[in-house]
Amino acid sequence: MRKQSWQVALKVLVLAVAGHSITAGILLVIFPLWMLKLAGWDYTGQAFWPSQAGLFLMLLGSAYALAIRLRALIWFLIVSKACAFVFLLLSLVWLNAPKVVVAMAVGDGLMGLCVALVFWKQTRADDSA
Repeated sequence: MRKQSWQVALKVLVLAVAGHSITAGILLVIFPLWMLKLAGWDYTGQAFWPSQAGLFLMLLGSAYALAIRLRALIWFLIVSKACAFVFLLLSLVWLNAPKVVVAMAVGDGLMGLCVALVFWKQTRADDSA
């Protein structure tokens, strides 16, 4: 692929990851208990904590979207998805999280890996141009 094609692919992928996080965050803020129940969590606590997590997801998604203009934030996206992957798998083992966490971990891991690979390809295309 040409340099410009890799740049477009990276922008589209980053926007998709950002959109995923922002959408999940909005849903957690508006429907916190319903979202947890949908994911398989038996949560009987206050809605504040999952709503707060939703706010943080919206902020993360906004930072991911900024990665289109600020190259350093692509590394932030990649590292945060790697951390999410590890955290989710450890939560399954140590915090008795529901099994759906495996799918969430795989999803976050794949998002981070895809961004990393396309970023690497785009960087190599920049270097060879």
